Amino acid sequence: MLFFIDFENVGCAGLVGIESLTENDCVRIYYSNDPNVDMHSVQKIVHSKAKKQFIKLPDPIKMMNLANALDIVILTDISRMASQLSSDHTVSNYAIVVSNDKGYDPVISQLNNTNHINNIVRVNSIASFSAPVPANKGTASAVVDYNALDRLFTQTLSKYKQYKDKIVNIVKSSKSRCEINNRVNQSFDNDQSRAIMEALKPLIKGLPGQ
Repeated sequence: MLFFIDFENVGCAGLVGIESLTENDCVRIYYSNDPNVDMHSVQKIVHSKAKKQFIKLPDPIKMMNLANALDIVILTDISRMASQLSSDHTVSNYAIVVSNDKGYDPVISQLNNTNHINNIVRVNSIASFSAPVPANKGTASAVVDYNALDRLFTQTLSKYKQYKDKIVNIVKSSKSRCEINNRVNQSFDNDQSRAIMEALKPLIKGLPGQ
């Protein structure tokens, strides 16, 4: 997995879970000012087996005083490698933006659509990304009617069309209704979560409850 950390947005909270990553993972930490990092987080970064890269906002861009300059740099880097991601939903094929900023979502959705993938996602911390599990290990892929799920985004979930890739990924890679509910609650506010789960309920009723 490749994590793009918007450090000025999430701070050390976004790095929670870095200690569980492997040598196959890479964490790119983007910042512009001298970051405020507590020693506990430093220890986790140092001892993590993942590859670590620290990307400081270039001074020429910083001097331009652009709004969301760090976001632009992160999305530019993701855009360059998006075409290299395949539609094979293995863990290694995921690019994960770690930020609380929902402004990333429309661009992520467009990148996924353009490249015919849904492997670029946004989460609030490294730990909140749930690695996909192959369908033969009990995920929703063997149960859910994905044609019906697709139609939801022209009907009851039409106002959430920009989040289609994220919602579909949550459903596909979850093993129970409870897991879907938890991940939707983590990704959306209360009103959005209720509306999404109400629309999904008929489609996921065949999944285990736990």
